[in-house]
Amino acid sequence: MATYTADTVSLLAYLVDALPHGADQVFAEAEAGEAVIEAPSTALAEVLYSVSRDKDVRGITLTGTPEDARQALVGNGPVSVAPVDEPELATYAQLLDEFSTHDGLIVASHRARETDAILTTDGVIRDAGYETIWESVARE
Repeated sequence: MATYTADTVSLLAYLVDALPHGADQVFAEAEAGEAVIEAPSTALAEVLYSVSRDKDVRGITLTGTPEDARQALVGNGPVSVAPVDEPELATYAQLLDEFSTHDGLIVASHRARETDAILTTDGVIRDAGYETIWESVARE
């Protein structure tokens, strides 16, 4: 079964139903139990923070409480929490010169957990050679 790492942007876009086709397809597969989406605990914390501040996502204002968002993603949703543990921190320590804190933790989780791709719009991650999915899905 395919496994993906989700970043904050993808999780926020999922909450407001604003994912592009490629990422939406992966989330639909996860909802159907045909794929696994993991999100580092740091990315989930950023989502909860954004929801608490009523941030706009793609022109849509986030509504609800942080607990509503947690339930929609993890409690009743298609996302599993990927704790940032020793393997992720060891990998992250190797990435400090290459990425921001957020991007480094996403890439570290992806590498340490050996997921198939990262759900992100982040060109820095894509340009560094990591498999990303956002607009379209080019897999068999």
